[in-house]
Amino acid sequence: MTGPVDDVPADDVVAALRTSPLFAQLPDDDVAALAAGGRTLEVPAGAVLMAEGAPADAMLVVLDGQLEVTRGGGGGPAVLLNLCSRGDLLGELGVLQGVPRSATVRARTAARVQRIDVDALDRLLAHPHSARALLQATARRLAREEGLLRQRERMAALGGLAAGLLHEINNPAAAVSRSAARLRRLLTEQRRTGPLDELAGPAPADSLARADAATALAGVLARLAPGTGRAAAEQLAAAGIAAPALEVALAALPGEHRAAELRRFLREHEVGRLLEELLTGAEHLSRIVTGVRPLAYAADQGLTEVDLHAGLEQALVLLRHKLPPGVRVVRDLSPDARTVRGRPADLALVWINLLDNAVAAVGTDGTITVRTADAGDRVLVDVENTGPPVPPEVTERVFDAFFTTKPVGEGTGLGLTTALAVIAQQHHGELTLTSADGVTRARVVLPRGDDDPAELRAARRPAGPAAAR
Repeated sequence: MTGPVDDVPADDVVAALRTSPLFAQLPDDDVAALAAGGRTLEVPAGAVLMAEGAPADAMLVVLDGQLEVTRGGGGGPAVLLNLCSRGDLLGELGVLQGVPRSATVRARTAARVQRIDVDALDRLLAHPHSARALLQATARRLAREEGLLRQRERMAALGGLAAGLLHEINNPAAAVSRSAARLRRLLTEQRRTGPLDELAGPAPADSLARADAATALAGVLARLAPGTGRAAAEQLAAAGIAAPALEVALAALPGEHRAAELRRFLREHEVGRLLEELLTGAEHLSRIVTGVRPLAYAADQGLTEVDLHAGLEQALVLLRHKLPPGVRVVRDLSPDARTVRGRPADLALVWINLLDNAVAAVGTDGTITVRTADAGDRVLVDVENTGPPVPPEVTERVFDAFFTTKPVGEGTGLGLTTALAVIAQQHHGELTLTSADGVTRARVVLPRGDDDPAELRAARRPAGPAAAR
């Protein structure tokens, strides 16, 4: 419980107040009077110090610990200031304007604050240096809030646009997939088979081996089916036909039928390959739509059972275009850590942000590992990368709003800030970032959200081992 602290030395309070620009130029007597006239409050970790909508009856100065400022909204709380520490001023806007609290202040760690009542404002405003500092602090706070809220409005507008685009994309994608599958069935029913169909197999994976196979096939065609050309040999090599087998099959055919049989086989093989490409493309497009849909309809979703593995896979699909060829993705997904109760859209955004940071950090060669683990009434989700280590001074600030190490135009500095708000505030979990022993790890700890005994988890467990690559 938040409560007054009676045994804090006055000198400690004065020293903490002096760290704030608001009080730095005040005469000693005025600072001492503020320290003596105010109250020192002790705030346990997780406690709410100020609630949005409550009367603004005092200002607060942070003496020790860390606090977080958020404002509510339709899609959940928006982080306005992710880290307030020693010397920071809170609640001055409501006091100056005479309106209720516009945000909620919650302790991230155990903290102490100095409560300064409204009547102390007159003394502060009478001193020019303090009045100027208060004006600057207020202007910075308003600018920060405006920037964050404008960013949120843009994201909401993009969500509405994405929802419309998804509808327009999903229908034709599904139609293409159905049509391609139907066309493949019809062609299979009408397909004529010949001696070359039995020879098809896996094509050589190596490009040099495939080129050698095409050269050998071209020699066979020159002898037994002149005029068919090098292109036909390359197509036969792609179909996995070996030169000795082709020679035997063509030799068994009358000479006037060889070219026609080659054309038939190559045409049907090409049609089959194109249909497979079409189906693969349509399926990938459907997976992208499935991955983006939770983000587009974020405002429509409440608490429900969330499949963490599906969400992580969808995030990987959406970021696949960013993965360099030299980066390997490893999945270590525990069947006992598959589901939690939460908000699907918000958790999807967390996985995208964490994986996007991992892709940016790992560079062109390395490993990204996605891991889930059972922790009793909680679930662990790790996103690791083998990129360069993160310096301690960066690790300390990664969750601060607008802090980014990416070049201008590539990062907003809100990804981890938003992820922390989703995990800590909406799901009562934890999000940490560590970098040691060549591995940078973002760890999410989520409560399961309901009574989920082991036998129930076992019943939900899918058959077979967890996917890993």
